[in-house]
Amino acid sequence: MGKDKLQWHPAFAAALRITLSEEMKYLELQEEYLLSKAPPKIDILAIKKLREIVIQKKIGRIFRGHNIIEYKSPEDVLSVNDFYKVYGYTCFYQSNTEHVREIDPKDMTITFAGSHYPREMFRHLQEVRNITIEKKSKGIYYLQGDAIPMQYLNLKELDEDENYWLQVLRTNLKAGEEIRTLVSNYEKNRHSKDYSAVMNLIARANWKQMEEEKGCVTH
Repeated sequence: MGKDKLQWHPAFAAALRITLSEEMKYLELQEEYLLSKAPPKIDILAIKKLREIVIQKKIGRIFRGHNIIEYKSPEDVLSVNDFYKVYGYTCFYQSNTEHVREIDPKDMTITFAGSHYPREMFRHLQEVRNITIEKKSKGIYYLQGDAIPMQYLNLKELDEDENYWLQVLRTNLKAGEEIRTLVSNYEKNRHSKDYSAVMNLIARANWKQMEEEKGCVTH
């Protein structure tokens, strides 16, 4: 099955909701949030409903009131241009309100998420914008030195215990134990729309491995 038309973003949003499920009562996630009546769009806008609540999951500890999230599919690498695009969208989002400072700039964050270490982008930020890159925990890098708090999530490096469904958003799952664990974890939650959305995408992205594992089971 071809992978060229796989829709990764809805599955990422679903996996994000699963990962933050215990604290979703404090968050509102809006997918492909429209910055105006026509594109451009923000991949995910996470608005914290109660400002005093601190998100306990490591990927959300940086969150403030308004959190812009940019996701790159497994084939894509976050580029310097991507950084400025998202930063620009964030500034536009802040300013596109009826009243001045209706959204406090200090109440915003940016999260970038992908499956590859963005070496060129990090180098540019360090050399041109004097931003330092600090690894806070497995797969979580804080981009420090800007007025807007920012982080990069390297999905394949994240702590599996907290971020399993973000980690398996890949095209290179292995037949055998890895696929069996995936199916087992899904079966426990198969009636959830979010779990179904993630599983459907993963199955299509790893079609050969899934078929190989199915063949092993039937034999």
